[in-house]
Amino acid sequence: MPVSRRDKKVELTQVLKHAPKKKEHIAKVRQYLDEYGRVYVVTLQNPRTQKVSEIRKSMVKIKLLFGVNKVTTLALGKTHEDSYRPKLHLLSKYLKGQCALLFSRSSPSELREQLDAFRSSEYSRPGVLAEQTVWIASGPLPKFPHSMEPVLRQLGMPVKLVKGVVHSEREYLVCRRGDVLSPEQCRILKLFQIEISEFRVGLLAVWTDGEGVEELTEKDSCMMRTSLHPEVLVVCKQLDDGLYYFIPQPYENKGESLVNEAMEED
Repeated sequence: MPVSRRDKKVELTQVLKHAPKKKEHIAKVRQYLDEYGRVYVVTLQNPRTQKVSEIRKSMVKIKLLFGVNKVTTLALGKTHEDSYRPKLHLLSKYLKGQCALLFSRSSPSELREQLDAFRSSEYSRPGVLAEQTVWIASGPLPKFPHSMEPVLRQLGMPVKLVKGVVHSEREYLVCRRGDVLSPEQCRILKLFQIEISEFRVGLLAVWTDGEGVEELTEKDSCMMRTSLHPEVLVVCKQLDDGLYYFIPQPYENKGESLVNEAMEED
């Protein structure tokens, strides 16, 4: 049947424009600027919604504001002429990637000490950079049931069953620090209960009323504490309670010899 020319499409839903939200965000940024007189550009490493909520609930004297970087730039100003406050537009160049504005009256060193209290280790997700080099020690892995042997082998680990107990045939390199983690690597790390991602808040730059903008990236990275050792060897040990646990131990001066040896055996 031919379509009638009188038929018209009527939209039953209407998409609201984002202009009100844009104006609301700009107004909120400027309100906090007037109230605090100091604003930081911060970056969240391995962000988790729960940790952000904890920061907001615990640090009641700060305001943490997320938004589209382009809209935030409009609030601060792009040039000297449209800068909301003197030299505030210089802060806009730090608004790249996943970042936020943190309004606080605290100095950089005071704020760093406060934020370090919220550091926490997390299981890594595929696609993120490994923050540790992780090795699995050779020998028995009695914490795993025998049914895990084919699962670990499918993930690429050199394992075998010896009298019903899973054994690692040699030291196995799971990941190197700085590598982009694959789903298989993340699965192995989780099976061995190794959390190599750490939630941290980094300070990129700060604007202070009457002083201008100061870059903090290098200075803050030196002050930032971390509980992650650069390189660890994971061993399976039986503790006093009679149970087996996977324990990561610092591994110093690990050479390339084991990697080359493993490649030759493969």
